[in-house]
Amino acid sequence: MKSRICTILCLLTMLGFSLVFMQETWHPFKLKPLGGVTYETQRPELTLKSFASGQYQSGIEQYSRENFGFREWAIRLYNQTNYSLFNQPTNRFVVQGKDGSTFFEESYVISYTGETYLGEEKIQDNTRQLKLIQDMLRTKGITLLPVFVLGKASYYPEIIPEEYIAKRNTTNNYQEYLKAFGQQTVEMIDFNKYFCDRKGTEAHPIYCNLSAHWTVYAASQAMDSLVHYMEDKTQQVQAHFQITGYDTTYLMNQDDDLYRMMNLMLPMKHNTIEQPQFSFTDGYKPKVLAISDSYWWTVYAWNVALPQNLFSDGGFWFYNKTIYPERTPIQNVEAIDYKQEIENQDFVLLVCTEATNHLWPYGFIERYLSGYDNVFRYKPSEQYDAADSLYVAYRNGEIANIIERIKTVPEWLESVEKQADEKGISVEQSLWDNAEYTYRMDIEPKGFVR
Repeated sequence: MKSRICTILCLLTMLGFSLVFMQETWHPFKLKPLGGVTYETQRPELTLKSFASGQYQSGIEQYSRENFGFREWAIRLYNQTNYSLFNQPTNRFVVQGKDGSTFFEESYVISYTGETYLGEEKIQDNTRQLKLIQDMLRTKGITLLPVFVLGKASYYPEIIPEEYIAKRNTTNNYQEYLKAFGQQTVEMIDFNKYFCDRKGTEAHPIYCNLSAHWTVYAASQAMDSLVHYMEDKTQQVQAHFQITGYDTTYLMNQDDDLYRMMNLMLPMKHNTIEQPQFSFTDGYKPKVLAISDSYWWTVYAWNVALPQNLFSDGGFWFYNKTIYPERTPIQNVEAIDYKQEIENQDFVLLVCTEATNHLWPYGFIERYLSGYDNVFRYKPSEQYDAADSLYVAYRNGEIANIIERIKTVPEWLESVEKQADEKGISVEQSLWDNAEYTYRMDIEPKGFVR
């Protein structure tokens, strides 16, 4: 009897290993892909050198660990077991609220508590430069508009776990940007405050408990406000949308993105989400570009498509890098005339969300100013327009500040004086040349390749 049991166990074990090998090699079973960000490990190349150094062995071990058969199923089983036994997500980027049913993406929580705070100086500098660009573009009939959208941690601060609240800073990026914008009179829209002030009064859910992103309904309310704001600016009757009904039978797009990141085997309960159905009216459609993180996908997704129906072009630059709608072969902002593209718009929206406000405005300032400067430097002063006049005052002020900085650093000043002697120019001219070069380097986008 014992030998028969051992034989059966051995056969089952061999069958299991065979199935794993077959799945790893030929993938006969189609498994649901894992949610969240995944990185594909390439199979290492076997060479005499890589084998002798042990690099191949460690590489093949890593590859096998990440590509074994039924890996997706095994990970989901592991995550489900941990969640069912200990009621905690395995994914470290997912935070379970105190109510046990609402989930946050950690980036929203640590931004709310101030862990990603940039500091007053950086925020004041960003604000000063945004104010400059806003004023420059206004002379060209273009509205540059910072737009703060809703953050889930700001909306549900009462259920953020205590371990995060215990480390809460006295301020955060959002609060400091609001303060700086007020001080420097930057025109902006704050949907975070708008929704938080109306919490509990909305007719339909603003968040799904399983999502990091706002619902289509919440985003549509913000879009309606934006259209009315633009209508007031353009003084033209614009295209609008109407909600013709709601469907409660499904979740869509980002409604359960945190649940998908958790990679569980079993479904989770969620609050009822009413998906609005839209119809559109005719009207003027301004050229609008949104530079944003993933929050803009809620309205831009093909099955919602509010910007595409309300605006002419309705462009979306994801993190100020990838261009949508797709262009062939151009798909990245590095391949375009950045200054010209910005100045072809009627409105440029710099969408700021809670999770990524320490990265905002995603290199926009550097890209626009460097592009502007590259044209401005070769322009005769008699051809300066209103935007140029604003820019030259700012530019000269920045260069003057750098000159004063050079004078406080003996080694730097000595180098400037040496250059003046070698070039046969005055020290004042050498100071200006060095300061101007430093200014140009300061406004170049990070990673810029000459």
